Amino acid sequence: MKDQTRERWQVLCEQAAVEQDPQRLMALIREIDQLLREKQERLNQQAPQARTVA
Repeated sequence: MKDQTRERWQVLCEQAAVEQDPQRLMALIREIDQLLREKQERLNQQAPQARTVA
């Protein structure tokens, strides 16, 4: 059940940590990067714009 709550990027990081093939490792890193960028964009859209007017 623990694996069901993991995000895909976390699983890919575990795979990358033990990957021996440089090309496969680079593919994993690219996918991790893309997933984290997408997650950051979603979080930025959810965060309220905290601006104070002086």
